Parts: sequence; C-alpha cells; structure tokens
Amino acid sequence: MNRKIIISTLIIAVVGASGYAASRALFTDTEGTNDSSFTVGTLDMDVDGENGTEFERFDVTNIGADGTVNGGKTWTVNNTGSLPGKLTFSLASLENQENGCNEPEALADTTCDDPGPDQGELGNAIATIVTLDDAQVVSSNLATVNQDVYATDWVANAGVVTIPAGGSVVVKMNWSTDPQAYGNEIQSDSLSFDVAFNLEQVTPTP
Repeated sequence: MNRKIIISTLIIAVVGASGYAASRALFTDTEGTNDSSFTVGTLDMDVDGENGTEFERFDVTNIGADGTVNGGKTWTVNNTGSLPGKLTFSLASLENQENGCNEPEALADTTCDDPGPDQGELGNAIATIVTLDDAQVVSSNLATVNQDVYATDWVANAGVVTIPAGGSVVVKMNWSTDPQAYGNEIQSDSLSFDVAFNLEQVTPTP
C-alpha cells in the first residue's frame, strides 16, 4: 500500500514539472535582410580634362624676344570622383640653370657655369601670383629657395579647399618681370619646375 502511494506521488511530480515548462514557452519570429553590401566611394580628379599623372606644362621660352614680359596659365581642376576632396597646390623640382655666360653676362655675373644648377638668376626676376577662383593665395618669385613657399602659402591663405564630388575650381598662375629689376646677369639663364595638384579625401569630423 505504501509503495503505490509513493509511485503515484512521483507521477504527479513529473507531470507538474512538464506543465510548468510548457507554461514558460515564448513566441519568436526571425526576419533578415537580403543583399546587404558595402561599396567604396571614389576619389579622382582631372586637370583641364586630362586624367593621368601629367597635364599641360607651363612653358615659356626666349623671354623678351617679342617684348612680352608677362603671361600666365589657367587650370580647371575637376573632382570626377564620388567623394569630396581637399585640394592642395605645390611646386617641385624648381631649378635655375646658369647655362654658361656670354661676355655681357660674364661682366655682371662671376658664377657662370654650364649648366650651373641653381646658379641662375632668372627666377629672382620672375614674380608670380597664384589665384584660386580669382582670389590671390600665393605671391612669390621663382628663386629656387622659394619652392616651398607655394605649398605653405596655399594652406595659409586658402585654408581647406574642398571640392565636392562633381565640383571644380579654377587655379591661375600669372607671371611677370620688371625690366628695371634685372640686367645682363640673366642672359641665357633658364628655369624649370613641376606644378602639382593633390586631392585628398575629406575625413568627416566625429
């Protein structure tokens, strides 16, 4: 008699535990997305429609032959990418060559070598102004020691120049010489330099 009571009690306990577990069940539903993706934007520019590492050079020869002592170059810089970019401007490889001396130059210049890297005086006589959308940002001559002035003055005077995706800016470099500022020391001298535009992705401010 006692044994049957114990078994009945165990059965009741098991059933009770099962009923408790069933009463604790929760409703659930799961849904998800399809075709999730990340796509990288683009940052690219062209200068005057030329997209590559080089664009039309600044080329002035035989200064004074036709009486011209000033001129300039205009570039349109286009952001052809899908992201905004920060534009900077600089000169590189600025060299003033002496290129030997004829008699008149030798009387005024005793440092003549051929080609005489960075001994030429022509750069001292050529003043330049760089403008951004007609606002002056750089003013310097083309002496070799002034190469870095173009990059530093661009940042100091233009600030952060942002070109939005699909946008453009116009950069001009005008040059002039003052006939009263030089003499025979610049005869046969030449100078060369590279103009560089750099477009860097704008980093969002946190």
